[in-house]
Amino acid sequence: MYLVRNTLVCLLQSEYRKRGFQEVVTPNIYNSKLWMTSGHWQHYSENMFSFEAEKETFALKPMNCPGHCLMFDHRPRSWRELPLRMADFGVLHRNELSGALTGLTRVRRFQQDDAHIFCSIDQIEEEIKGCLDFLRTVYEVFGFTFKLNLSTRPEKFLGDPEIWNQAEKVISVSLRKYEQH
Repeated sequence: MYLVRNTLVCLLQSEYRKRGFQEVVTPNIYNSKLWMTSGHWQHYSENMFSFEAEKETFALKPMNCPGHCLMFDHRPRSWRELPLRMADFGVLHRNELSGALTGLTRVRRFQQDDAHIFCSIDQIEEEIKGCLDFLRTVYEVFGFTFKLNLSTRPEKFLGDPEIWNQAEKVISVSLRKYEQH
């Protein structure tokens, strides 16, 4: 099985490099203060494995978003650096309810290739096109097809509603253009 996994990772790493992604590795454990800053603690702490150490609360990461944001924000950035693409094959942990565990899709520990793109609003359409091309390229290797559905913001969303509105509109237009292609 490890040979199959490594072969898949090598394929994805090659495709990430072709598309200008930087592969990064983020820590498995963060102080809960980071999760509070990102808003994840308020919404998802019940699904996180947390523990006390040196009178602080820490948690295993259930997602890579805050770690990638820390990497992006570690120094002042210029708009000329955008888009900045990060890819991570990190291990994630989620404290799923035992009744929700299904073996492959709902587990407590998993590894996923996870990417984040930091871009300006006017770069979103091109970045979505690139992501969909990436998806199609990898799926074609295995003879898979896919159908696109736009997932809009969840009930417990984080961030500015106006930015969500703008992003959802651009993504919707991008998906329609891609489907017509």
